[in-house]
Formats: sequence, structure tokens, C-alpha cells
Amino acid sequence: MSLLFFKRVLANPMRVGYLVPSSPFLTRQTASRLDYSRPRVIVELGPGEGCHTREIVKRMGPDSRLVLFEVDPEFVSHLRRQFRKDDRVTVLQTDALHIREALDGLGHSRCDYILSGIPFSVIEKSTRKRILSRIAGAMDANSRFIAYQLGTQLCEENHLFELAKKTFCALNLPPINVMEFRRAMTN
Repeated sequence: MSLLFFKRVLANPMRVGYLVPSSPFLTRQTASRLDYSRPRVIVELGPGEGCHTREIVKRMGPDSRLVLFEVDPEFVSHLRRQFRKDDRVTVLQTDALHIREALDGLGHSRCDYILSGIPFSVIEKSTRKRILSRIAGAMDANSRFIAYQLGTQLCEENHLFELAKKTFCALNLPPINVMEFRRAMTN
């Protein structure tokens, strides 16, 4: 665990959501869900210090774009320094509620993938519903929303998405679910 991650957990554990960064097993598992065979627009919500981001960037083609949404100013500064030489990566200091406006502002009418480790189970229900609605609004029929979560609450309580695939990553602390959703046809 990096000193930065540890400091941010101590400063605001509910915002960070996890006590340790994702394991290499989890980052490889989530990154392998994306198809890199052609240019993609990828969104990552809550990248923290960038462990999933680094795995995605290693696999992305030169014409793909990765847009990071992070609210913690320390993580934002760290991510901007880390990816300053990679013009495929855009780091935004904003939250998931602004996904549609941010993508529009960057010239993207939609995105192919949304990856999120946002701890939805600790977010107040009305805010969680608004965030999920905004995520669904940034997707089309071919987009995928990939969430890694401690529980399976996202599968059980929403009508915006259909579960396409669910796996469990036991080699993470704590062990975690990786769920891949498509937008529900009723939206």
C-alpha cells in the first residue's frame, strides 16, 4: 500500500471506500473484461491512486481514450502527475453525477466501458440511484458497466442494468465481486 493511499484512507475512509488498494489479481480481472481490439472510450469512476488505471493503460490502443473521474484532490494531483505524458488519459476532478456533461465536453457522445469501484453500499440510497441513472445515461446498447463491489446489491436493487456476467475475486483483500452490466432494454 502506498503512503498516499494510506493517508487518504485516514483522511476520509468513506470516500475512499476500501482500506487497501485493489490487488493485481483484481486489476487484471477487471481490465480483462474490456475489448481493446479497436479504439474505445473508457471511463473509470473513483480511480484512487490508479492501480486499475495503469492496467487499462497498458492494454489500450493509441486511439483509445480513458477518462478518470476522481473527487479527492490529492488523488487527482497524483493521477495527473502519473499520466501527464499520456494524451489518451484525461483526469477530471469531478464526481460520477457529471459523467454525461463531462463526456459531451470532451466530444464523446457515449462510452464503451465504465469501470467503477465506487462503494455503492455506503452511499445514501437517493444519491446511489442518481449516480446509477447517470451511468446508464452515458451508455448505449453496446456499452458495459463493470463494477467491483463487496456485495451484490447492484444486481438486486436496480432496474437500470441487466447483469451480463458476475465473478468473484478471492485474491483481493477483501475478496470482492466483479459484475458486468449492460443497460436494461427498458431504458
